[in-house]
Amino acid sequence: MKIILGYWLDSTTYPDALGQEEASVGTVVTGFKGFIGILETQLGLNSPEVSENLRIASWQELLGSHASEDKPYAKSYQTDSWNTAKELLRRRDELVLAGWDPEEHVGGSDWIQTLAELELANEDKLLGFPDRVQALLYTLKQTDRKLDIDQIRIVDEDEQLWDVWAIQLINCLKDLGVQVTKQLPSIEENNSRPLNDLSLLQSVFAGETEPKEATGDGSLLLVKAGQEWDAADFLISWLQEKGSDDTILIKGEGSLFLDEMLHRRGVPAVGTSVPSKWRAILQVLPLTIETYWQPQRVDQLLELLTIPSSPVPGKIRFKLAKVLANAPGIGGPEWEKAIEEGMKAYEEAWEEEEFSQSDLKKKRKNLEDKLALWIQHDYFDPYVGMPVEKLSHICQKVGQWATARFQVTGDITYSQVMQHATEIVTGVKTLGVENVTRLQVVRVIESVIGEGAPLPNNEQEASKWEIVKQPGDIWNHGETILWWGFHKDMSGPNIRTCSTKERLWLEEQGIFLLGEDVKRRREAASWQRAAQLANRRLILIAPTKVKGEERTMHPFWDEIRYAVAREDTTVDKLTVDAGALRKELNCTLEEKAVERVPLESRALPQPIRSWRLPRDVVQPQKVESATSMESLVGCPVRWTFQYGAKIRQGSILSLPNESIMLGNLGHKILEILIEEKTNWDTDEVRFRGGELFDEWVPKLAAPLLKPEKTRLLNQTRFHLQESLKKFFLVLNEAGINIHYTEHELQKPWNHNVEFKGILDLVGETPSGNKMLIDAKWSKRTQNYKKRIENLSVQLALYHWLLSDNSSDELPVAYFMLSTGEFFARSHEEVPQEHHVESPSLIESYQTVKESVQEVWTHLAEGTAIATGVAAENPDDDDKIFTSIIDPPCIFCDYKNLCGVRSVKK
Repeated sequence: MKIILGYWLDSTTYPDALGQEEASVGTVVTGFKGFIGILETQLGLNSPEVSENLRIASWQELLGSHASEDKPYAKSYQTDSWNTAKELLRRRDELVLAGWDPEEHVGGSDWIQTLAELELANEDKLLGFPDRVQALLYTLKQTDRKLDIDQIRIVDEDEQLWDVWAIQLINCLKDLGVQVTKQLPSIEENNSRPLNDLSLLQSVFAGETEPKEATGDGSLLLVKAGQEWDAADFLISWLQEKGSDDTILIKGEGSLFLDEMLHRRGVPAVGTSVPSKWRAILQVLPLTIETYWQPQRVDQLLELLTIPSSPVPGKIRFKLAKVLANAPGIGGPEWEKAIEEGMKAYEEAWEEEEFSQSDLKKKRKNLEDKLALWIQHDYFDPYVGMPVEKLSHICQKVGQWATARFQVTGDITYSQVMQHATEIVTGVKTLGVENVTRLQVVRVIESVIGEGAPLPNNEQEASKWEIVKQPGDIWNHGETILWWGFHKDMSGPNIRTCSTKERLWLEEQGIFLLGEDVKRRREAASWQRAAQLANRRLILIAPTKVKGEERTMHPFWDEIRYAVAREDTTVDKLTVDAGALRKELNCTLEEKAVERVPLESRALPQPIRSWRLPRDVVQPQKVESATSMESLVGCPVRWTFQYGAKIRQGSILSLPNESIMLGNLGHKILEILIEEKTNWDTDEVRFRGGELFDEWVPKLAAPLLKPEKTRLLNQTRFHLQESLKKFFLVLNEAGINIHYTEHELQKPWNHNVEFKGILDLVGETPSGNKMLIDAKWSKRTQNYKKRIENLSVQLALYHWLLSDNSSDELPVAYFMLSTGEFFARSHEEVPQEHHVESPSLIESYQTVKESVQEVWTHLAEGTAIATGVAAENPDDDDKIFTSIIDPPCIFCDYKNLCGVRSVKK
């Protein structure tokens, strides 16, 4: 066997083992991790790979069993045991990898001695990579066995950048008679290159030439772009025109955006290996655990119900999700109704399939168990903690669910969930406590899930050019090297483990940690390979923004500038603006003219005010409501889309906004108070209102229970209590009795249409008149006052619906739940301080009725007007339709259809 060995060669490399040959036997290109595996196999040292999370859990247990206040890690362990164990294990591994043996190397410092005590006490240690390396080195020193390795060819120029153990490993192999040689790119090939900017840069890096300004001949190019779009356009155009089997593309982690652009142009994808912990399948376990904590986390529960891979039974989860989207709470009437209806739907489906009674019993039990796991469970204080056995039960059930899904789908991500469940249980059990807090669980979950899993079906596709992840993967010459995503690495600084004093002591013991500057020099050597191994040209592609975020230029550009472009004018010569190239009719790529064909421009659709419909197709509904009629007279096109064409928004569910949520809560509390009695005194209603608030917030407005919402919770409670006091004070002073809440009425509108409405509050005045009160929650209460002053379609229609005699003018009012304000039309039976000057509701009803009939007539004739779009000729348009209220464009879902969104204000 022949080994081509390089520090960075553990992933895809250029060239591979074949090189320029058509076939090759017994040659392996690898880095040190792969090389360790080869040697272990030959020496029979193979052992099962151990998860790092299990090793951290083991050390967490070890620290817990040796915890005392005099330990240097004591305070950290009490605050965050998992990350403390993780950090101490990292320090231990660094020392072991360098050859530290606690039995042989005694002392050093408090920290080193502490690690030694822990290491010696760890009898059932789980071995990691450092232990494997040291076991391999020990075996190689003890054996005289001939290895099945004929030759090792090292392709790294400076072996001093290696880890100390790597140098020791090669020395051991030399002692065993393995031939070790250097294989660096040939000097002859380097000398055959033309004298240009690239060769100048290579000479400066090699120390053969002093820094000198480049000429801008195109051999060294920085391609800048404002967006990924322009950068991708340049790259794809270049690959299509000049790409060959001598072209090397450095892709980094890849990009879904780049792959999509490549596919659009018929070019093979480079693939992306960016992992994501936000994969829906990976989120099931953390979301499930999160829903067990107090206060109720309805936002996470809604995510659990709506993610594509949700484990909650489908006939129930969609109903519950709709409930949360309207009233974000758990345990309310609608919540219980949804569960009941969902279970009933399953019962009916089982009966249709004619299952036996014993099977039905099993299925009911299985469904109840699922609901007990995902929905109907207890909640735990995040600071007191959840019983470890309960958390273990949750993880076990999620693991069983993942196992079943893996068997059905074959998706390997489910197997990762199974592993995560096992590791989380192990992690919390090693704490040695009965209850585990939310912080402890979150730390374990973050470590176990880590960066997540790579996206499926995003593999690299076959192409004639070569693709690598990083410049260090290149170990021989290529004609052209393109570096996509030439940006600064976002990783943090190196972590310094040992102090200078500790390092000196370790060196006295013959233990040499990696020099603090070596990692950076090693990184710089990797970058320089892109320049050193390009024969003809080096193209660096750096979009300024990636995914909408500003990105900094790669630090290698500073080295390039120092070598060949110290002057800004030189930088300009080396830089190409990809966006400008895309806009030019003709451009040149590597001395080859590329002609662009302009696309035929098309004018954007203009907003349409007057829509033409088939005659007698759009008809009134059999039952109309105040909401539908307000939509009809406000914007006939909106009504046509919503009620005539039945066009609806997408089914994406989310928690309601704050005003809707608080409005639902306030309505419910007011409804209960009135059902209990109508003659509350102010102190009594304030106290009872507070009780009901505390009872119903978890059922209808659970987001208020979040710690960050405490101020809003207290403010809302106080304001609602004060509003309820004012409400009953007005009722008591005026002698008004409320008889109905959420009162449903229906009346014939004409021979073909019924009008139905649900009135918030219907009361009776001392004289026996009916009174309508509509309760609202709003931050802008004056908007409702203006509605009464001008024209309130809703109040006019509800007044007509409530009145027994069309000539009677009944008292009506808006009550603002948020402030306690009353806005009432002038009436002798309503206290004068609440009066608002307004037109007669009888006249308003006639205005609405005429407008409704006018719109229905136009719709029958085939015309619908979008009132938010200005008319080209207002005089002619007014003859068609005049709206009696302002267009409802602000809250309209159909702005993109009529085009009003594109209208410049």
